[in-house]
Amino acid sequence: MAQLTPEQQGLKTRIRTGAVIWGVIAGLVVALLAFWLLGNAGDIWRWSGTIVLGAAAAFLVYRTSYNSGVAKAVCKKCGTAFGIREVERHEAVTGSEQRQKTEPGKPASKLDRGTKKVTTWREEKVEITAIDECFTCHDRTERKWTVTREADKEETEVPA
Repeated sequence: MAQLTPEQQGLKTRIRTGAVIWGVIAGLVVALLAFWLLGNAGDIWRWSGTIVLGAAAAFLVYRTSYNSGVAKAVCKKCGTAFGIREVERHEAVTGSEQRQKTEPGKPASKLDRGTKKVTTWREEKVEITAIDECFTCHDRTERKWTVTREADKEETEVPA
């Protein structure tokens, strides 16, 4: 494989770092679950099962995450490895809705009704458009997705 530019090497490092983090998290979760589930087994079986299952889960999640990241970073037109970078991003609010949640509080005394906590916020639906460009051939592709965000969150205490 040809020598990677510093920009391509940085992208490769970010993909690998993210994959390692997700692999470690998955490995720990599976290992803890296996340790708990193998509680009635002997110590050797319990620890062996925990280590094997945790390591297998970590490896599988690492490979899946890494391969997914690499596949997204290859230019579809010229095939340059780690050749895609995001050059533009636009966000547009497509909808907004006011939300409210009320939680009962504890009464101050037997005679007092106490307070309740009222949380209000605005929930926004945002459409994000990102433009990716290849380092080599400068081919541009567009990605679109929608996310939901909370904005203007306020918590107040009111009498019950």
